[in-house]
Formats: sequence, structure tokens, C-alpha cells
Amino acid sequence: MLNDWKMQLYWHLPIRIQEAALSLYAKHLEKIYYNHIYEEWKQWLSGWKNWTPEYIKEWKEQRLQHIIETAAKHVPYYHNQWKDRNWKSIHTEADLHLIPTLEKQSLRRNEHAFITNGAKPKSLWLEKTSGTTGTSLKIYWPMLMVPQWYAVTEVMVRNIAGVEQETPRAMIGGRPIIPGDTKKPPYWRFNRRWKQLYFSSYHISQKTVAEYVEALKKYESQWMTGYGSAIATLAESALDDGINPYPIEAVIVSGDTLLRGMRQSIEQFFKCKCFDSYGQCEGVSMAMECLYGQMHIIPVVGITEILREDGTPCESGETGEIVATSLLNDAMPLIRYRTGDYAAWAEDQCCPCGNPNPIITNLIGRTDDYLITADGRKVGRLSTAMKRSPTIHSAQIVQDKPDHAFLLVRPGENYRLSHAEAIRDDILERIGKFDIEIIEVPEIPKTPQGKTVLVVRLDERPVMKEMYKKLIKRIDI
Repeated sequence: MLNDWKMQLYWHLPIRIQEAALSLYAKHLEKIYYNHIYEEWKQWLSGWKNWTPEYIKEWKEQRLQHIIETAAKHVPYYHNQWKDRNWKSIHTEADLHLIPTLEKQSLRRNEHAFITNGAKPKSLWLEKTSGTTGTSLKIYWPMLMVPQWYAVTEVMVRNIAGVEQETPRAMIGGRPIIPGDTKKPPYWRFNRRWKQLYFSSYHISQKTVAEYVEALKKYESQWMTGYGSAIATLAESALDDGINPYPIEAVIVSGDTLLRGMRQSIEQFFKCKCFDSYGQCEGVSMAMECLYGQMHIIPVVGITEILREDGTPCESGETGEIVATSLLNDAMPLIRYRTGDYAAWAEDQCCPCGNPNPIITNLIGRTDDYLITADGRKVGRLSTAMKRSPTIHSAQIVQDKPDHAFLLVRPGENYRLSHAEAIRDDILERIGKFDIEIIEVPEIPKTPQGKTVLVVRLDERPVMKEMYKKLIKRIDI
């Protein structure tokens, strides 16, 4: 994201100049994203359906051994931490238990200790996590990894959904594409070079949705990507306004939890399949949903483990934390990195789509999605409760006190209060004695980064307190 003064300057430019700048910047990025490395990897990846398990295993082991050796010899953090570890015995993913998992806090304390000796941050590609629960993490990628990542995204994500980079698309993400106080359209900017219509996620409402849909038609967007909650809000608002569906080829969502009601709204308005995908700025693991609704791990990105709290591997069907090791990043190796996301290995690993890659299921959110009880317990994995009713478009828990929270519910089609009460009761079964008030709202608030999170603990999000105070009149802050 641009520095504040640069953003202010950008917003004061005429729209046609802003869009010209976007296209010019896209031309610059093409040299980084879509260069000869991208083309080589795209060609290699195009044969993934014919890869044998032996081929994938050998490739992953070669990459893993390179990453482990690089980390042990040339990365200060691992060099110090592994002095008494038998890292030379790590040849396969089955050997990874010989080294400890990596906490986000360790990375946050000293990011530069994870950078390979001799690699200067300014020569690397910088990714930043959203920082929804605190300071964002700076993740440095080697420049070689960037086109590799985009080749994986093209072949293993977009192509699975039947679309490609060159197909005109719309996107709804968290970037402040227009000033927050904008009162009239356009609520978007168009990157002509990439035929990319970038919508503001902060201005979608019943009053503006018709203009959003007209923009989709004007720029002939054929698929859409971005936050599932924001795209669902657009679809739901359009349906409520009686706007005729706008058929496109596919919707690919990521970045927040896709509830069943959100998926139904998206598919009803856009008349296509909504594909869920999984990934993170850390670049350690990636997965994509197939036509049959199965979430397949993409093995070339990293080694994915699913572990219990004691660090032992989960059995099939057992939910645990995703711990992953990047196979692409040798500039800032993240090894056995605790992502804070939860999932389970599917009990049935056979899929009619023919994809032989492992299937995960029950992807239920992040470790920060928890309530804190009066006695200090952390109760998480709450998205399973939030997903139980298809009539609820979206929902959020806002905790203002140790023993009290609000359950915000945005009703969907055929919604009844009893449906929200069922969610509340499901949560109370996990927590015990706890006061949860149900409040129906027209919109679920987003974080400053544009995401919709399942749980908001107000003592940890002071910048959001005023917004919730206006929404929930009786809230005590």
C-alpha cells in the first residue's frame, strides 16, 4: 500500500489519471509477475494431472532438503535455535518432527533474523499480513518466488475455476481504492491493462449496488475474486434490490471465512460456482476447491501438516492446526510455521475431479477467532457454529466484557430469530455460562483492512470501538 502522503496525492488526481497510473503500475508488475520464469513454471505446472505420487514426493524432498540446509547454515534464527537439533537427518516431511514449530510471535519479534545471510531486504519482495489482531508481519520473498507463485495461482487456482489472468475480471479486496467519504460513483477504478475492475469493499450498500452491477456490465467482467464476505454483500444487496442476476464464469474467494449463506447468495446472483481457496501472505500453504467442492492442497507451495495441541499429527477427520513449511522461499524460510488456521484431512481422499492431491476439510478459521471467558479460558473454532444456518447471510461475535458478547446477525432469505438462537445455543454449549445478546444488523462491520472476522474482542481493537458503539447503541465502552 502507498504511504499516506502518496495516497492523498493519488486521490486528488483526476480519475482518468488515477486509472492511467494503475495501468502503468500494472505494466511494471508484469515484468515481475509474468516474466520468463512465470512462463517456464506455467508450462511445467500444466502437466500436474500426470504427475505421479513418486514424482511429487521426490520434488518435494529435494526442495525440503535445500530449505532445511539453507536455514541451518545461513539463517541466524535457525542457526541459533537448531544447534542441538539433528537437522541433517531431515530428508522427508516425516522427519520434520525433529525440529520445533515456529510461532508467529518469534517471527514478529525479529523478522530480519529469518532472512538469509547476504540477502538485503530491499532486494527482496515484501508481503505484509493483514495484521487484523495486531502489528502486521513483514514477509520477504526472493524475487524468483514471485513469478513462481503467480504461475501456481494461474494454473492451480484460476484454471481450476475455468478462468485465467487475461479474462476480464472484477475484484473486491481490502485496499482503499477510493476515499472513504466518497458519496457518489464511481466506487471503483479500472485497470485497463489487466482488464481488472477493482471495487471498493467499503461502499457496497442497498443504495449503491445498482451502480456496482452496471459497472460489471460496462467493463464486461467475466469472473470475480476477493473477500467472500464482500462479494456476498454485493450479491445479497442486488438480490434484495430486485436486480436481475449477472451471469459470470466463476467467483474465487479467499481471505475470510465463507459461510454457506454467503456462498448461496453469490451463486444465486452470479449464476456460477463459487470456489473457495486458501492461502496466506506467508506463502507456506495453498489449497483450491474443485468443481466437486473438495479443497485440494497444492503440493508445490509447501508441506502441510495438521497437528493436535500437543504437536502430534491428527488422524483423518480430526481437526487440528495447519502447520506448514514453504518450499519456495529460501530467502526467508518459514519452517513448521503455525498458521493459526484449522482444518482436517478428509477421511475420503478420492475425488471425482481426478485431482490426486490431498484433500482438507473443515477449514474453520483462525486461532484469533475465540472468546475469552471470565475465568480466562479461550474458546475458539466458533465458525462451525456460524455455518450451521443457511438462512443467515453473515454473522459476527463482538465481545465487550469477559462474560458478555453480542451476536450480530445479518439475516438472509427465510431467516427466523430461532436460527440465530440455535447458533447462540451452539456457542453456549462450548462456553458454559455466558451472556450472548442477539442483534440483527443490516451489515457486518469490517476491520480497517477490509476483512470480515468472526470474533471481535473490543479490548484488542480500540480503533473499531467507535464504529461498534454507533451500531450497538447500548454497548458499554
